[in-house]
Amino acid sequence: MLIHTEMNAQVTLPNLQSLQYVNSNLGNALNFDGTSTFAIGKAYLQDSLTDFTLEFWVNNTGADGANDRIFSSYLNDALEIGKSSTQLKILATDLGGPSTWQTVCALELNVWVHIAVVRSGTNLKVYKNGVLVQTYTVDAVSYLPSYFRLGGNINGIGENGNFSIDEMRIWKISLSANFIQKYMYSSINPNSTADQNPSTKLVLYYRFDQGEFGANNPNELGLYNSAISN
Repeated sequence: MLIHTEMNAQVTLPNLQSLQYVNSNLGNALNFDGTSTFAIGKAYLQDSLTDFTLEFWVNNTGADGANDRIFSSYLNDALEIGKSSTQLKILATDLGGPSTWQTVCALELNVWVHIAVVRSGTNLKVYKNGVLVQTYTVDAVSYLPSYFRLGGNINGIGENGNFSIDEMRIWKISLSANFIQKYMYSSINPNSTADQNPSTKLVLYYRFDQGEFGANNPNELGLYNSAISN
């Protein structure tokens, strides 16, 4: 279990069976093999996230069902990000969005793709590689829960996705397209305020760099959250 005591930020992911680290251009990345493997995380927030940005790199590594999970709000449908074998999916019912799964865009096989989900007021926008691909209408008052799952549904026991994920960040602001495009290829230093980096708004940042590349890491129980403020 890894603890960052300076900012009281600990994220425990006890349900990862043998973490597998794989290669990406930003260092190691975390792989989910689609077989009963998922994670539980928490962003240590001092306030509820209404406007937010969730961004990450994802690599579609295999065949999946209609809506196998990449990211899931814990025990509700505020934000569910899933994938089939060829498409990115989203469900945001408890943000006031559509009550059925929506097909966002194509998700190519074995290609690293940057995804950003940005909620600003009543708009929920999805960007692929820094380009807006979909906009959905949500309400203005619901919030993104701090607990979440990676790789499994809200019960954590099914709909496990085949994918690798890297450089996952949660912000408590709605980032502009210009900012997403500028920083999606960068490993952000949360201690820096240079170059207009709104570091005080970064609440969770997984680099997924720890662990042994190309091998199972069965004793890994936590993932380091390198954000400095919440």
